[in-house]
Amino acid sequence: MPFRTHTEYWNPNVSESVLDAAWDALDTNPMAIAISNDTARRAGLAPSMRFPWDGERSVYYVKGFHDLHCLKVLRKALVLQHNGENYASSFDHLLQCLDGLRQSVICTADDTPVPTTTPTHDAAGPFRLCRDWNKLVDWATRPDRHACHKFDDYRQATNELELFAHCPRDSPYFSVMHTYFEYHGHRDAYGVDSESKTEG
Repeated sequence: MPFRTHTEYWNPNVSESVLDAAWDALDTNPMAIAISNDTARRAGLAPSMRFPWDGERSVYYVKGFHDLHCLKVLRKALVLQHNGENYASSFDHLLQCLDGLRQSVICTADDTPVPTTTPTHDAAGPFRLCRDWNKLVDWATRPDRHACHKFDDYRQATNELELFAHCPRDSPYFSVMHTYFEYHGHRDAYGVDSESKTEG
């Protein structure tokens, strides 16, 4: 694909609301995958959070989706700051995202030459050989790997188990998840309820 200066995600001639909608439509939900602990050990992965519906699996984030999530929250924070508003996410989260993106950029060490731009010249860069993003989505959402995870990029969950309440019916974990929530009920993933409040 060619490198372009103006895209559906950035164009000075397009309204902020249209650009916001384009960014909001970028789906980062395939980010969480459930990997068997044996597979993780063989791959040399550090221990991670236990997958709630199978104790033999752990939850890992796919870097590409996590980086995209970080770009979304950083853009949101910049736009809100520019408009005189505050972003609810913690400053540490934003700095963590910046450092994660720094590591990705340095790791990739992309040497593609891109043309400079001027006020009268919209640079169209060279074609680059890119990986297929849709194939990554397919890989991450395969039923045996899908972590049943959905979240809001711009809010911090207070009841994190609710983020894993989205197993599709063809998931091997659907019945375990369904039985759990049928017994315990659901809570607002982003709300504060009586069990999560601290006494003061």
